[in-house]
Amino acid sequence: MKTTQEKGGIYLDRVLGGVALIALHEAGSLQGHLEGVNERLRVARRARSLGELLRDQIDLLPETRNRFVRDHHVRRGLWNGFVSDLTAPVKKAA
Repeated sequence: MKTTQEKGGIYLDRVLGGVALIALHEAGSLQGHLEGVNERLRVARRARSLGELLRDQIDLLPETRNRFVRDHHVRRGLWNGFVSDLTAPVKKAA
């Protein structure tokens, strides 16, 4: 039979593992957003007129929206998995 301390270690492992996955996703998400901003700045520097600038920036909107949707979908999945891991019972070792 596991002691309370051993069960706590298992739960702590679940918490740390879940938080690490979420943190890695958020870091990657931020990196993606920074790359998106850099792309917008590169496109803006190439524009020769205000009209071209606006058109080019509007052309980038679907890509930006898709990135936000993908990040949100992954984030929700990670959080749902994290909550499931925390609420799942600890299985006894045989």
